[in-house]
Amino acid sequence: MSNEEIAGHIVTFAVQCGNASDPAAAARARGWIDDHDRPTSEGRALIAALGQQSRYGAYRLIV
Repeated sequence: MSNEEIAGHIVTFAVQCGNASDPAAAARARGWIDDHDRPTSEGRALIAALGQQSRYGAYRLIV
């Protein structure tokens, strides 16, 4: 998955968490993406964990 795809998933997750007004800023504040909107190691770990949960039906990763 490219950096853009991962960042897009992170921002989408931030929206689902209730941060629809500025999800990128919310993701930056949580350390999931950097100031250049690239995923951090924490952001990559988040998407990996959500992907794992998606396999078990606990969470559906919206693309």
